[in-house]
Order: sequence, then C-alpha cells, then structure tokens
Amino acid sequence: MIDPTKINLNELPKKFCDGAIGGYAKDLFSFAITSGNNLDSFATTPQIMKSIAIWINKQVAEYEKQFGEIDMTPPLIQSPIQAADLK
Repeated sequence: MIDPTKINLNELPKKFCDGAIGGYAKDLFSFAITSGNNLDSFATTPQIMKSIAIWINKQVAEYEKQFGEIDMTPPLIQSPIQAADLK
C-alpha cells in the first residue's frame, strides 16, 4: 500500500478532469472520470466512497473560504454549428 505521507503531489503526472459519471449498487460504487476523450473508470466500496466524498467536501469548503463561493452557473457556450449555417 502507498504511504500517503511520502507522496509529493507536485511530482505526480496530472490529467485535467472535465467531468464524472457513475452509479452504485448495494456493495459497490462505480464511477468514471473524464478528461477530453479519455475515460478512467473506478470501483470502490461504500466506505471508501464516503471517505472520498468527505475529503472532497472539505477541500471545496476550504477553497470557498479562501477564494469565495464557486459559481455553478452553466457557461453559455455557443455551438460552432448554428441553425443559420444550415441551408
């Protein structure tokens, strides 16, 4: 098992996460994190998923305390193909 106290997060390669999907059953959570056209899927126990949720919620709360509330308004992205372009 990896010792989390010996991990330098700055040295790890990173992917930009742009979304997540998932589901659950009685004994299992399944989820996938998207990065562009790449998809990394995971499965874990309810206990581990709850520990991840607690950690993420704490990180978001600390971020918002420092930088302000995160605006969750969906961006207005115009499609590159418009109805006016179709003849």
